[in-house]
Amino acid sequence: MIELLAPDWNHWPDGLTRSEIAEAVARAGVAGLELGVYDTGVELAAGRVDEWRRLGDRHGVPVRALLYSMPPERWPDGGLGSPSSRRRLLDEVDALLAVATDLGIDRVGLWPGADLPGVDRGAIATVVADLALLAARHGNRIAIEPKPGTSIAAPADVISIIDATGTAGTIGLLLDTGHEFAAGRDPAAMVAGLAGHLLHVHLGDSDGDPDADLPPGRLHPLDPFLAALDAADYRGAMSPDVYGAVESGVVTGVQAVRETVERVTSYRARRPG
Repeated sequence: MIELLAPDWNHWPDGLTRSEIAEAVARAGVAGLELGVYDTGVELAAGRVDEWRRLGDRHGVPVRALLYSMPPERWPDGGLGSPSSRRRLLDEVDALLAVATDLGIDRVGLWPGADLPGVDRGAIATVVADLALLAARHGNRIAIEPKPGTSIAAPADVISIIDATGTAGTIGLLLDTGHEFAAGRDPAAMVAGLAGHLLHVHLGDSDGDPDADLPPGRLHPLDPFLAALDAADYRGAMSPDVYGAVESGVVTGVQAVRETVERVTSYRARRPG
């Protein structure tokens, strides 16, 4: 059975403390937490990681995934495609992978949002090759998350980079269903062709806005996508990414996670076999 996690960032707009987040996701019935990371020296500081360990043990929701995000406002010089950002990026990912390995996490997510359209794909490929070497050194893997409106806008872009760098098995894909619906693509129809690269899944929905982050199933049925994951024998985890909907007041983080759990649980109850 695919492990269902809950990201801590879904609760940031509501102002929940880390203790409140752990309690809320435990009540929702998920298997663990996914932590959002902007700066490894902050979100993954030793004291904070130790706190998450204690909370995970107390509530039965261990940290099972990490997502490193690179928004343009935090990376004004660019991300993967920026030579001036290379050293900072490698240092951050090195620290991220070290914490992941210590937590028993065998893959981490990376969203290169600072790579805006028009960034040289060759420069991105060079840094991805460096990241693959880092991941291999840690015995880990990196899942790159595409998003419309960035240079890496679609799953095909990630696979193209993997093919160009020969990094399959170390670099993979983080598929966000909300991003795919925003781009007018059907994520369920894509899964079979992505199976060899798919390392992690974010669940969401969209009316065309890639930042809508609506709870999965609000506009498009979730069952076909979950069935496609089962058919492809997907072995990673999945988690609802609903930050945008929470930030805009559409729903609270607690409500969105519960709604996701209900839809996934309903699908599993009706699944043949």
